[in-house]
Amino acid sequence: MVKELAVEEMQVTAKAKAKGKKAVEKNIKSLEQLAVQYVAPDSITPNDYNPNRQSEHDFELLVRSMREDGFTQPIIVHRQSKQIVDGEHRWRASQKLGYDQIPVVFVDMTPEQMRVSTLRHNRARGSEDIELAAQVLRDLQKLGALDHAQDSLMLDDVEINRLLNEIDAPDALAGEFFEDAW
Repeated sequence: MVKELAVEEMQVTAKAKAKGKKAVEKNIKSLEQLAVQYVAPDSITPNDYNPNRQSEHDFELLVRSMREDGFTQPIIVHRQSKQIVDGEHRWRASQKLGYDQIPVVFVDMTPEQMRVSTLRHNRARGSEDIELAAQVLRDLQKLGALDHAQDSLMLDDVEINRLLNEIDAPDALAGEFFEDAW
């Protein structure tokens, strides 16, 4: 009897998985063309499942980036619920900067697709190659733009000197003098 129940549960679970996968696959529609719209920041809300976290330093760097470069990447928002799928930190930064309108792209997704998309966007951000970043800073130094870069990137003198003087990145960045972003 127990064995029969276990087999029956496995069959029900397999059918549910197949049905769920089929439903999600049926509803996948990739955006063929971005339709950016401008909306008031208070007309959209963050989702309650985003696992992405940002340090205060990284948030301030984002705010500075948006102040200097503008809003360069729209926020992805579920059309019906008005919940953010990707871009919660940009949304928060836009509020801090007092933006009246922000760029969004509305998408039609199932709740499952929204969650997968949020995770995928978070994981696809990449990471910085410290040695290549140091080379870019040396290039900026040659171009006479190091002071601007240092200010814009919120690097203190110790960080900038360690990066420019070619100390092995892992050793230099393990010290207490480096900010959270490194």
